[in-house]
Amino acid sequence: MDGRKPRLQLATANGAPRPSGLRRFALLELLLWASLYPAYLAIRGTTIGNPQQAIAHATQLIDIERALHFCHEQALQRLPGVLLDFFSAYYLLGFGPLIAATLIWLGIRHRELYRELRTLLFVSLGIAVFFYVGYPTAPPRLVPSLGIADTVGMAGHDTGSVAGIRFNPYAAMPSMHVGWSVLVAIIGFRAASSRRFLRWFFVLHPFVMAATVTATGNHYFVDSIAGAGAALAAVGILAGWRRLRPSRGGEIVQLPVATTRDERDRRAA
Repeated sequence: MDGRKPRLQLATANGAPRPSGLRRFALLELLLWASLYPAYLAIRGTTIGNPQQAIAHATQLIDIERALHFCHEQALQRLPGVLLDFFSAYYLLGFGPLIAATLIWLGIRHRELYRELRTLLFVSLGIAVFFYVGYPTAPPRLVPSLGIADTVGMAGHDTGSVAGIRFNPYAAMPSMHVGWSVLVAIIGFRAASSRRFLRWFFVLHPFVMAATVTATGNHYFVDSIAGAGAALAAVGILAGWRRLRPSRGGEIVQLPVATTRDERDRRAA
């Protein structure tokens, strides 16, 4: 015997997940995502609002923005072409791929933060669904009077479907591109405690996404505010749930440790 411990035991002692445990965790999480996210899409797809009603709701939001003096959707679309190209790319890459990469990173390195982010994403979706069903809203690119261009090419998306579930083109309010960006930023910032560049990226990410969804013609500024509100509401709901639920382990009681007279004398000296 050379006295060396097996590699697997060393990895366990250092806090890394066992391979079998990581596989089980990944499988359960994939099953959870494969169950809940399609259910969310199905609700969106089967409750598509009337186009006239969706445009009427969009007009209401535009009137609110004009009253508050931040109706600047058309001004963003007059930016130089290189910036619009950047926003179009960020709209696609800064949502699904970035969220997936963050979840994988957290799932491997920061398991508890992964669970927190996953729960927050689902809770925020539940909040958003009520708006999608009760207040269908056409995005700026589908309101003819605004003259907003579709810079990403979402026309095929609007009429497409996945597994028979239609995409809902009237789910502009709230913007969960922004809402989920806020949640990714909150948890990602906490996880990247020793990486200054990553922390700055997570700080800026929601603001860049808010500009992105408007510049590409997919959301109004008020949609971004509502999306951020849905994200923060999910944070509040989860915090309240944690305060209300009983502790799993119960109260920790520290027992006194008996010592001999010699030990007490040495400590006193």
